Amino acid sequence: MYGKMLEINLTTEETKEFMIDPSVIKSFIGGKGLGAYLLYKNLNGGEDPLSPENPLIFLTGPITGTGFPTSGRMVVVSKSPLTGTYTDSHVGGHFGNEMVKAGYHVIMVKGQCDRPKYLWINDGKIELRDAEHIYGNTVSKTVDMVREETDEKAKVACIGPAGESLSKLAAIMMDKDEDKTRAGIAGRTGVGAVMGSKNLKALAIKGTQKYEHINKDKMKEARQATLNVMKENEVLKVRYDMGSANLIAPMNERGYLPTRNFKQGFIDDGGKLSGEHMSTYKKRNATCYSCSINCGQVIKIENEEVKIEYESVALLGSNNGLKDIVDVSKACLLCNELGMDTMSAGVVVGFAMECKEKGLLDHAPEFGDAEGQLKLIEDMCYRRGALGELMADGVKAAAEKIGQGTEQFAIHVKGLEMAGYEPRTSWGQALAYATADRGACHQRCWAVKPEINGILKTFSFEDKPPYVKDVQDERAAAFSVLLCDFLPFHTEDMLQAISASTGIELSEKDYLKAGERIWNLIRLFNLREGFSRKEDTLPPRMFEDPLELPDGFFDRKEVVIPRDEFEKALDDYYALRGWDKNGVPSEEKIKELGLDVYMNEMKENKFIEKVM
Repeated sequence: MYGKMLEINLTTEETKEFMIDPSVIKSFIGGKGLGAYLLYKNLNGGEDPLSPENPLIFLTGPITGTGFPTSGRMVVVSKSPLTGTYTDSHVGGHFGNEMVKAGYHVIMVKGQCDRPKYLWINDGKIELRDAEHIYGNTVSKTVDMVREETDEKAKVACIGPAGESLSKLAAIMMDKDEDKTRAGIAGRTGVGAVMGSKNLKALAIKGTQKYEHINKDKMKEARQATLNVMKENEVLKVRYDMGSANLIAPMNERGYLPTRNFKQGFIDDGGKLSGEHMSTYKKRNATCYSCSINCGQVIKIENEEVKIEYESVALLGSNNGLKDIVDVSKACLLCNELGMDTMSAGVVVGFAMECKEKGLLDHAPEFGDAEGQLKLIEDMCYRRGALGELMADGVKAAAEKIGQGTEQFAIHVKGLEMAGYEPRTSWGQALAYATADRGACHQRCWAVKPEINGILKTFSFEDKPPYVKDVQDERAAAFSVLLCDFLPFHTEDMLQAISASTGIELSEKDYLKAGERIWNLIRLFNLREGFSRKEDTLPPRMFEDPLELPDGFFDRKEVVIPRDEFEKALDDYYALRGWDKNGVPSEEKIKELGLDVYMNEMKENKFIEKVM
């Protein structure tokens, strides 16, 4: 039965096991939604994200580990030190499946170790071990050392030096790029700093338990139906060859590729950044548990292996004026070894480069300086020197310290550095970025493709509010089931898999309503932390600096987002959600979603039963 939770208090070294009530699972599904429920329940509002009070929650979904396609994913939920909002950071690889094999669907870590330690979970046996001799090491070395002391087949979630220094760009790294299986990265929003603040260097896990389906035949049917959908999908064949880096060339050609700190939407002579060129360095594919998409592209540069994705190429490459995949790969490898989010790191470096260009930071690298980028990334990780300390906590914090108009080109939403798609070219993406729960995230709603395909209008907000709202709700549900963004599936097959694995019956209406419920609960969490309409916006550059467009695709040469049209779209979006002009859910909406029950009873510790 899905819902077994392990709670570990690092301060007292006490452990407890709970079963989460099936009614909570039906309302919040698992993964993202269950994490939002648990985070809201365990915080009162206003806590420092780097304090012992902030929990770090590792969650699977109701079909994780079942063999359903892409069911190896998991998520890390916490209050973000980078944004101050709720956050979830999703992870591929094999760690989630290992959690299930060890007997746990949720692991909640509270408190703080008195000195560096790591957790070792071997089936039901839980140990908190000394890690002072491991502290200071890179990710690969940490994984090796922890496996030497536990089990060579253990799955390891750890922080690198960036997490130890509490850089708010720090990630939690699952395993390492050199492993034959795919490594995972909980990269966005600084969850690695939360782990570092707890003096927790690593969490190693190994399990031997087999997943017991409630209905094996129904699961087999659902799995095969989804595999059939995957076989018919032409995009997945491209993913297999180039991973997500196949998007570099078309995004550059059409003006969606961030370049020179989002001053441009394409980079001239950028062919050596493309997925096609990257393939010349490809060593192998690496796949997540139970996934035939096999999109993890591992390339070899100077005898080092690194997994490359679109976002890393866009934000460590074109965004910073770099034009060769070799230079980008070195930066990505450095981030992976130091335990730092490649996306945020790339945007921060691009911001520093523009500050250099404007004469505001003498010691920052210039656009196109590959070696300077590597040095700045390392300095940010270790908070080395004045520039490294200044940039270690992201562009919002850096701009606030520098002043002098730098907020104009500090590219973030709610403190989270923007993903690798230019919003002036895609107004649907602009609205999606502005309203995303954790900041400038493309995964809550990706509007670029439907605009390219003509499903949505370009350079118009007319049809964007309902599209963004509906996709956000559906993705909130999908990321609670914990399926891959790349997976094509029929909803009825996925819901059959949930029924076969948990016995919980959800209709498609229940599923989508759960997504809306989750989105609204997270909105209430962020409102409790002091967020409001004023944070649902874009960097000033997007409203004020015209973007040059490439020839051949659009009916204009340049574009800027009209602020009045954006604000009108935001009004329409709020109205569709049943929120007022400030983005506050109405009492009617809260009651409609059944959230009033949870708001009243969360703090009374209902819906969770202690079992051990």
